[in-house]
Amino acid sequence: MDPFDPALHYGPNDAGVSAFSIALVVIGLLIGSWAFGALYGIISNFLQGNKNKSD
Repeated sequence: MDPFDPALHYGPNDAGVSAFSIALVVIGLLIGSWAFGALYGIISNFLQGNKNKSD
């Protein structure tokens, strides 16, 4: 029996990365960036509303 050489037998799933986890990360980045933009817009509108009321 030949000894196992991990340098020769290394595959894409040896690090625990699967297509499902990659898809979850991509979807998480999209949702996170959308949420950041939405929150920024809400806060910006709120602050502009407060500035207009004080004038």
